[in-house]
Order: sequence, then structure tokens, then C-alpha cells
Amino acid sequence: MLLALLVAARAAHEYVAPQSAWPLASLFAASAAGLAIWPLIVPGRNKTLVSYSLASAFFLAGMFLLPPAGLMLTVCFAVTLAGMLRGTRAYRIVFQVSSAVLAYVAPALLFNLGPRPGEFVLHPAQRAGLELMIAMSAVSFHLLLRSIGLRLEQGIATPRWGAFSGPPLVEAVWGLVLSVTILVLTRLHPAFLGVVFLELGITLWFVRRYRLYVTDLRREAEGTTSTSDGSDDWEEEEEKVPRWELGKIRRIR
Repeated sequence: MLLALLVAARAAHEYVAPQSAWPLASLFAASAAGLAIWPLIVPGRNKTLVSYSLASAFFLAGMFLLPPAGLMLTVCFAVTLAGMLRGTRAYRIVFQVSSAVLAYVAPALLFNLGPRPGEFVLHPAQRAGLELMIAMSAVSFHLLLRSIGLRLEQGIATPRWGAFSGPPLVEAVWGLVLSVTILVLTRLHPAFLGVVFLELGITLWFVRRYRLYVTDLRREAEGTTSTSDGSDDWEEEEEKVPRWELGKIRRIR
């Protein structure tokens, strides 16, 4: 936490950026907060529901599109607001904010990332590959910090690979892929972010329809199973003939 405070304080002094970067930072903060508050809910195994938050995509894109001060405000605002509205405990919110600041803001300060005046829109392959490697390193570091948090909370019950398996890993990879789309389209023109929001809307609609469809299938399967079990028991009870009935039949004969 102390290291995250130092990084945040250092980032607050790096506010030199084009004027257009601050409205973009506000848009990224609102978008990341919305994705953290309303995550994608997908049916999982054993009749469970798994949530995937894509807020990290805007954090990764903000490493290269926002000044460090704007990125720090975006991360702190989105994570804190989402945690408060979802009823997360205070110590978890502090840990989530600290881990996000160390994972995304610290590399932006270390490698001097962010927008630069007169920068080319289309970068050479070497520059694009380097940016992708930096983003992958940030994602891996964030997963490592989340694994430490799981270990501190769950102890021996922590999964073997921590956050590097299951839904957290899928969420991280999904956010990394989406961040590439956000980065490329925003560098062309900020108006192309409308395409990203349209893709997110279509994804939310599709996931919601899929979740309802799977839930209805499970209910129908459970209803069919219970009905078939009840009918079998009824038939078995009907086939059983009490002994006194057999005695009456024999006497009649």
C-alpha cells in the first residue's frame, strides 16, 4: 500500500499532456467503472455463474493514451466506485486499488509511456510489439498481486496456480485483447471509441441471452428429471400387491 501511494504521488506530478487527453481520461474512467460495476455474467460449471470484468482493458489502453496523472485518477476512481457500489469491504478496496496502481501506473512511469505531441498514428512493428510486451507484463504482474491476495485470504484453500487459472486468467486475457482494439481505434480518432462501445453492447446482449437460455435449459432438465423419478415410483407402487390381497384372491378361488 505504501509503495502504491508513492507511485500515485509521483504520477500526480506527471500531468503534462495534450488538452484532449483529459476528456479521454474522464471517458475511460466512466467506462472502466461501468464495466466493473456491471460485469459479464456467464454460466459456469456445477450450476454456477462466473463474472468477468473488462475494466482492465481501459487501464491497459490508458497506459499509452493517458498521462500518468490521468491514468492514476482513472484507476482509483473506477476501482473505488465499483467496490463501494458492490458492497466490497474496505480492506479489499484498498488492496484492489493498490494492486491496480502498481500494475498499470508504475509501468507507465517507469517506461515513460503516455501520449506525445507529434506522435505517429501507425507505429512500426517493433514499437507495437514492445507495447504489447509491456501490456502483457502489466497483466501478469496484476495476476501475481491478485494471487498474493488470494493466498492471504484463503490460506491453504487457495488454488494451486492462484489467479493464473480459471476465470481470473480468462478475464485478464480478454481485457488484454480488448485493450488492443481500444488503443488502435483511439489513435486513429477518439470517435472510433463508439465502435468499441457498440461491440461491448453486443457482447453484453449476447451473454445475457446465452445465460437466460442455459438457465431455462437447466430448469427444464431438472423438471423432467423430477417428473420422471416421480412417475417411476408411482408405477412401482402400483405394481406391488399386498399380501392380504393375494390371500383374498386365493380364498375366492
